Amino acid sequence: MTESFSRSAARRLAALAVATALGSAALAGCGSGSATSNASNLLMLSEVRSLTNPYEAAWVEGSQAYAKSVGVDLKVIVYGGDSQNALSQLQSVLATGKKVLLNINPNTSADTPAIVRAVRNSGGCAVTQWSKPADLHPWDVGDGWASYVSYDGIKEGSDTGDVLGKSIGGKGGVIAIQGLLANEVSKTRYQGFTEGIAKHPGVTVLDSQPADFDRNKAYATTQTLLNKYGDKVNGIWAATDSMALGALQAVREKGKVGQIKVASAADATPEGLEAIQKGGMVSTYTTDPYFNGAMGLAICHQAATGQLDVSQMPKLEREFYVDQTLITKDNAGQYTQRPTDQQIVDSVQDPFSRIVGPIDQ
Repeated sequence: MTESFSRSAARRLAALAVATALGSAALAGCGSGSATSNASNLLMLSEVRSLTNPYEAAWVEGSQAYAKSVGVDLKVIVYGGDSQNALSQLQSVLATGKKVLLNINPNTSADTPAIVRAVRNSGGCAVTQWSKPADLHPWDVGDGWASYVSYDGIKEGSDTGDVLGKSIGGKGGVIAIQGLLANEVSKTRYQGFTEGIAKHPGVTVLDSQPADFDRNKAYATTQTLLNKYGDKVNGIWAATDSMALGALQAVREKGKVGQIKVASAADATPEGLEAIQKGGMVSTYTTDPYFNGAMGLAICHQAATGQLDVSQMPKLEREFYVDQTLITKDNAGQYTQRPTDQQIVDSVQDPFSRIVGPIDQ
């Protein structure tokens, strides 16, 4: 605890010193021109699949709040779930000559190596979240890939699978809606789901289908499965709120809201929380997209401005799980209010403050 406090205090002092130095340079107009020039050469970049996904829209809001707080321009790339598009747009930005500070949720695990190496080769800094190959680590690539951040998908899936099993009385049939099959977090959440639902031997998994983290695909997939299995379906598990809400729409059209229980494994979106409070859904998980959207940029900005030396960071700060909380009807009301921009910025003054442990792979 003392070591963690000291490290955090040291970072705050470093941040103050850098801010003071930059401010003095701006006032003097000369003398510390290199610091001012370096700051003006920075460009923050936030890449997401879609702004129609509430989690990713909130992620971008977090990015915007942080970028504004430190006076650095932010570019948002929406790559539409297209891996090549994500990389090609990134490469176009890198070619401008700006020092790019990237925060990205890669489309699939296989996309991460090319992304982080492109940023490293340009002299920029990247923080990636959620997906990477199990045998690739930031310290293998170098200082240009500062950190890899994720959440324990197995725990998310297991806890929400268990909640779903309990909600249907420990017996009946359920269907599972996965995300992208090549996405690491999708795989771990589904693995966890199978473990959680196995705690209820009276429950049968009737079917499992991917919906690519897309609400409309989840809706269509659920319609098909409800037509196929009919009254055998007592519950639906989905890897994210957006897909759970798509499934809930299909359940609503069948007139079975409350009869067929719907569990989400992640995101705690406003609409998902509302659905839990109204009884349409039984669970989700907080993974604080506002914090995530700001945290990756904060790590890279602190590295770019000398507050962090990536080469000296312990492995725990290069690759880690962040804390999270299971949400059910009992505690959903605690998470319904959007944080203010200042609260978002304050939450990442020490971007490592929410580490709960290393990623075991």
